[in-house]
Amino acid sequence: MRALLAFFQPNAWNVFRRNLLAWQKYAFSSLAINIVEPFAYFLALGFGLGAYLTLKGYGSLVQFMAPGFMGFTAMNTVTFDASWGSYERLNFNGVYESMVTAPVQPEEIAAGEYLWEAFRAVMYGLLFLGVIALFGLVHSWLALLCPIALALTGIMYAIPALWVAMLVKTQEHLFYYFSFVVTPTTMIAGVFFPLDRMPHWLQTIAWFTPLYHAVNVFRALVLGTLGWNNAIDVAWMLVSIVVLAVLPLRTLRGRLAN
Repeated sequence: MRALLAFFQPNAWNVFRRNLLAWQKYAFSSLAINIVEPFAYFLALGFGLGAYLTLKGYGSLVQFMAPGFMGFTAMNTVTFDASWGSYERLNFNGVYESMVTAPVQPEEIAAGEYLWEAFRAVMYGLLFLGVIALFGLVHSWLALLCPIALALTGIMYAIPALWVAMLVKTQEHLFYYFSFVVTPTTMIAGVFFPLDRMPHWLQTIAWFTPLYHAVNVFRALVLGTLGWNNAIDVAWMLVSIVVLAVLPLRTLRGRLAN
């Protein structure tokens, strides 16, 4: 509960503001990296491979992939920054140590990081939404609700990324998280292809991945197919945030105590 209440503390917003000011020094390169890469994948797969494929019941491949890539962009943006950046702030430049002497409580540091990653997810996700809108791939005014889904996706992915950053011994160990957790779960999240013809066991695994539910919500908002089944997706995202939010907090408190 303290982890959730920390979102409303002034110090959490001070942490957010500190990250925003630091980000402004490399804003252009950050924007380029986090938009160009997913957009390149989208063009190559959606328009390149999509020119040879037709998805029965889904229309074109590019139309199917467009909403999913909003979730992919948010996930990709948040995961690398929350893990790599947090590791540096803890181990290299002493940012977190300086914060606790301010004093800022560990739960306020964690909440500030979650707020920052939610902001990043919204910012980059909306840029991608604007791109697919220019291609005529947005079909509902419900897409205006995408910032809420993007913020939830950002927090949902910031929590485990921050936790892993607190656990690993060296920065290179973060690649294990990217290669063995993030990438495989992204492949079966419904971003690149429908899962209805996949084995049942694989669909079950996919259901337990966070990006699967985020992609369902984005696709429903962009295509205007929002239904009660999407309420389950949103509930899954909210519950995962509430349940997992305490994990990096406990680890961060222990690291800063040392």
